[in-house]
Amino acid sequence: ELVGGWKASPDMKPAPRGPGHILHMLSSQGRLLSGGDSLFLRVWDLQREKCVQTISTNAAGPLTAITSCGDANKSYMVTGAADGIVRLFDDRVSSQEASLSLNEHASFVVSAEPLPARGPHQLLSGASTGEVKIWDIRTRRSVTTMQVQRDRMTAMAVHAHAPLVASGSDGIINLHTLTGEAVHSIKYHDGFLGQRIGPVRCLALHPLKLVLAAGATDSIISIYSQ
Repeated sequence: ELVGGWKASPDMKPAPRGPGHILHMLSSQGRLLSGGDSLFLRVWDLQREKCVQTISTNAAGPLTAITSCGDANKSYMVTGAADGIVRLFDDRVSSQEASLSLNEHASFVVSAEPLPARGPHQLLSGASTGEVKIWDIRTRRSVTTMQVQRDRMTAMAVHAHAPLVASGSDGIINLHTLTGEAVHSIKYHDGFLGQRIGPVRCLALHPLKLVLAAGATDSIISIYSQ
């Protein structure tokens, strides 16, 4: 049953190879973060279906990742962009300027995710080169750098509690620990004559279980368990 609907990013102009529309839910606050093929990050009040904040990210390209991190005392809205910079915006203020900028990536940011098991100050981001960094946002520097893909990385996900990161490229899914140790690689669908998986476009890890979901351009959604 449809309970509501609206245009969350009215200025977005989809590009053939752009990130499309990216959303991130702040369920505890009843808010939704919206961005993508746009230079703006919008904050929506879900109950009122009203945009309560529009932030010009000043990025040199579209937003390619949106998430949030922090704790009850201080939390941030986090964006990754095509310019390779991860920006953190303090959600307690209405400033258009990023509170923190993390700019060690040399290519566009594929994904950015918090690491709650390591505390509120740890953040993980991955770039299209296959480079993954773990940041301590208090120092604005990365504390760990690892290479998880040899080819162009197209998707990434990190487990909320287990030390596990999944990355995808054209025809392969790699699993690594947060120290960079390779755990497993997936190249084929299950079955006697399992075909090669297509270019991976999205990955998601269950927040509690060791279960991975993957979607590729071959129109197949796969679910993998331990």
